[in-house]
Amino acid sequence: MEHQHSEEELKNIAKQLSCPEGEHGIKTGEMMHTSNIGMTSSAIDALDLQNNETVLEIGHGNGGHIAQLFSRAENINYFGADISATIIAEAEKNNQVFLAQGNVQFKLTDGNSLPFHNHQFDKIFTVNTIYFWKNPCEYLAEINRTLKPNGILALCFADKSFMQNLPFISYGFTLYEVEKVKELLKSAGFEIKNTFKKTEQVKSKTGEQVEREYHVMVASIK
Repeated sequence: MEHQHSEEELKNIAKQLSCPEGEHGIKTGEMMHTSNIGMTSSAIDALDLQNNETVLEIGHGNGGHIAQLFSRAENINYFGADISATIIAEAEKNNQVFLAQGNVQFKLTDGNSLPFHNHQFDKIFTVNTIYFWKNPCEYLAEINRTLKPNGILALCFADKSFMQNLPFISYGFTLYEVEKVKELLKSAGFEIKNTFKKTEQVKSKTGEQVEREYHVMVASIK
């Protein structure tokens, strides 16, 4: 019989998904990497990486996909920003070769601001983090500030219709429809270049295959 999670358990799942911590956080990071890899690959595709670009990923998880990113172009400089020290330690462990080469850096951030220079990045991407942004307008303004003129942002998130059926979603998640995200981007000074809608099969927590619809929004600074 399927286990019914208590309210406390659901709150803990939501908390771990927003900021993985400790041993449980490491397992959450592995699970998130597996369930997010399709969305992450789509976001990386949308960046259209070129040689010598500097890239920021917000909410990089355990970094199991960074090798894939480096295979797309030569001499990429990658920065990762995350709010979880546990996850950064895992990402460092999984990317020791790139760290030793000096083309990967991870930064612990507060989820409200980005500790980077103005116009530092050619490309910025983020997958499944927008639900946790406390002040989306301010955070997008920070992304705008750190992007180079004509820089590209790829924002990837699951459709509200899929997300709202998840049992832990009422604890700390803000769900978005495409039009709302477009409004947020425009108000933060972005121009929408493209929006892709994709569908994939993913395994649910109870083990069955479910269909997830998600969006990749590509925007640049006006």
